[in-house]
Amino acid sequence: MNWTAFPVGVIIASLATMVGLGGGILWTPYLIFVVGLKPSEAVLTSLLIQTCGMGSGGVAAMRRMKISAGLVLPLAVSALPGVALGALLQTVIDQRALVFVLGAACVTTALIFVLARETFDFVPNDHLPLRSLVPYLWLPPLFSVLTGLLSIGVGDFLVPILRNRLRMRMDLAIGACLLLMACNAAVAAALHLLQRTRFPLGLFLWAMAGALAGGQIGPRLAGKISDQTLKEIFTYGLSLVGIHVLFNAW
Repeated sequence: MNWTAFPVGVIIASLATMVGLGGGILWTPYLIFVVGLKPSEAVLTSLLIQTCGMGSGGVAAMRRMKISAGLVLPLAVSALPGVALGALLQTVIDQRALVFVLGAACVTTALIFVLARETFDFVPNDHLPLRSLVPYLWLPPLFSVLTGLLSIGVGDFLVPILRNRLRMRMDLAIGACLLLMACNAAVAAALHLLQRTRFPLGLFLWAMAGALAGGQIGPRLAGKISDQTLKEIFTYGLSLVGIHVLFNAW
């Protein structure tokens, strides 16, 4: 039944690339509770899929001139210590506890989406000076710990900051985070592979194909569906996933 990962990949990657989210927060629960992988295997598989899906979305955004390369590089470099720390933590945290942390992260992210207040009464910046980014460079390594630990992308947290604090255009913020998350996922996956964690190759190939397709679909659909509708769908869905994960990890 590995082929079922293809439509799942299309759906998750499309949603993730539409709003700049890391698909890992959806992939990891699916791989653990539907496919039946061990948490460590699910995280690695999710990271490999995200490398393809986010990379595909980042390329699509770059072609549409919605990525600032000068913005992504310092974010990616600053995120590396957090990715490495997360990968290290997974080797010392009990697998059952890891599932509980995943459920808590799902519920917390859903709450952040509910409580976050978006600012619209400003003229967005087409170009962001690097000096204005410097005070926020401590955030990528902090959030990237979750990438190495649970395969959760930093876009869940960085997009609102880039949008509301730095006044970036939403499409530029999403594009930058897509490419950043692809870099983070690739580094984290390499670290987990060095720890000799296994992953199901057949399922990954089907999921990768779906993620590549969804990574091209999402950016093209962005703007055609209201942000509020996407926010509500994601919030309700993620809340249910988080509650289910917590219940099974208890």
